Amino acid sequence: MTGWNWLRWHSLLGAVPLAGYLLLHLLGQALALRGNALQLGFQALLERSVLLSVLEIGLIYLPLCAHAGLGLWRVARSEPGSAAESERQAPSPHGWGRSLQRLSAFVLLLFLVFHIWQFDGRLWLGELRRPDFLPELCASLSSTAFGGIPFVALGYLLGVAAAAVHATQGLYDACSSWGWVSPARRERLGRACLVGGIALFAVGALIIVQLATGSVS
Repeated sequence: MTGWNWLRWHSLLGAVPLAGYLLLHLLGQALALRGNALQLGFQALLERSVLLSVLEIGLIYLPLCAHAGLGLWRVARSEPGSAAESERQAPSPHGWGRSLQRLSAFVLLLFLVFHIWQFDGRLWLGELRRPDFLPELCASLSSTAFGGIPFVALGYLLGVAAAAVHATQGLYDACSSWGWVSPARRERLGRACLVGGIALFAVGALIIVQLATGSVS
């Protein structure tokens, strides 16, 4: 498989499952804002459905692991200025987009490892049940230390920002590298991805603030 094909699959393996992961989580937390009963019903549905759990692992977690592993491998095997480095440069809607994409990838990887271990990891170990996710998340986000600073909530805001940047930039890369958007329309796609990223962060930030301040009944 050529380097360009690796790049195309790398973009696709990240953009699609990350978008699904974000939408699934935003839906669950949006239901929490509408009422604890709705959120508990959604979590109970996920807990009872073996098929949904299998789809979650197969369509979200495994592709994301492949995307992260392939990205780390590509970074490790290339040097700045080399042919492999140049090959990695997919079209970007902005001149600073590639550097921001790499930074967001690093921040997002750390955030996802922490978040998945905090909830799904403990779920798999039997320490938590899905109905316990909301109280655990609210307690975690509202916790303060060192002068009353909510470090966990700030970390979640940073993680959501990184997720919004990485998902929308990844979507742009995937659409461009797979030829789903013509070169003449890439500028329009770049603007749409920028607006979409801002909207994703705004919704995620609102949910985090609501959960952290105890506004969810």
